[in-house]
Amino acid sequence: MLRACFSPPQKETKSMKKTVLFVAAALVGVFALKAFAADQPAYKFGYVDFQRALNDVEEGKKAKAMLKSEFDEKQKNLDAVQNQLQTMRADLDKQRLILSADALKEKEEEYRKKFIELQQKLASYKDELGMKEAKLTGDILVVIHKIVADIGAKENYSLILEKSQDVVLYSPTDADLTDRVIKAYNGMPKGEKDSIVKSSGPSVPALPKEKKK
Repeated sequence: MLRACFSPPQKETKSMKKTVLFVAAALVGVFALKAFAADQPAYKFGYVDFQRALNDVEEGKKAKAMLKSEFDEKQKNLDAVQNQLQTMRADLDKQRLILSADALKEKEEEYRKKFIELQQKLASYKDELGMKEAKLTGDILVVIHKIVADIGAKENYSLILEKSQDVVLYSPTDADLTDRVIKAYNGMPKGEKDSIVKSSGPSVPALPKEKKK
C-alpha cells in the first residue's frame, strides 16, 4: 500500500555511496596534502545534516504534517476500494458453483475492473504526493543550500560536506553546522526566502536520502 515519508523515491545503490565516499575522502586528502606541502594553515571543514535540517526547520515540520494529512486521507480511499475488492472476491468464491457461465464471467469482469481501479488510484496518489513533496521540500532545500554557501564563503570554509548521505565518517562536534543552519533558516524573513527560491530558477535540489534506522 501507499507509504508516506520525507525520503526520496529512488534508492541509492551501494556503488553510488562508495563513489561519494571515495570522492569526499579524496577531496579531504588533497586539501590536507596541499596544506602540508605548502606549510599553510590547516583547511577548515564543516558538515550539515540536510535531512535533519529539512525535518527540523519550521516550514519543514509544516510540510511534513501537510503531507501526512493528505496521505492519511488518500489511504482511507484506498482502504475503501480494497475492502470492496475483498467483499467482491468472497462473494465470487461463494457463488462460483451456482452461477451460470455468463453470470460468473460478468462478476469476474467487475472484480477485474475494481482491481484496476485500485492500482490506478495507488499510482495516481503516489505521483501526486511525490510531486507535492518535491515542491514543498525543494523550496526549503534551495534556501538551506544558500545558507550553507553563505556560511562557507563568509567564514572561509574549505569544504562543507552533507552528513545524511554517510559521507562524514568522523568529525568533531564543533564542525557540525546543522543547528546554525536551522536557526538561520527559521530566523530568515519569508520575503528573503521567496527571493532566494525565485532567483534559483526552476531546478529543485535533490532531496537527501533519509537513513534507515
